[in-house]
Amino acid sequence: MANSFAGGYFELDLAGTTSTDGGAIGAILNPEGVPLIITDAKLYVDTPSTGAANINVGIAANGTTDNTGLINALAINGAITGKAYHGMTALAAKGEGLVLGATQYITATGSASSAGFAGRFFVKYIRVNA
Repeated sequence: MANSFAGGYFELDLAGTTSTDGGAIGAILNPEGVPLIITDAKLYVDTPSTGAANINVGIAANGTTDNTGLINALAINGAITGKAYHGMTALAAKGEGLVLGATQYITATGSASSAGFAGRFFVKYIRVNA
């Protein structure tokens, strides 16, 4: 009998804000309720921020904590409309895949005012059935 697995993807809408609180640009709870092995992640920019700001995206225990595990300090202003950025910081740094725990969040946080920014963060995963 061959093993099989279930996978999928989800999208987190991102919206710039003057707040630099953790998860202020966007946050999403694990949609499956079981551990998910993240196999790919991409940030797509619809509109850059009006001022100089960086974005962090990562895995957190709640929707209000800053984390850099997926994207670390990526500039989100300037001529970046329509560009996509690889979101696997931890993979590049450690060679280790990331697991989004059953009750964890992915959060997006700005280093300064990210007003005007609009984007989407796409996550592809393998579902780990418990």
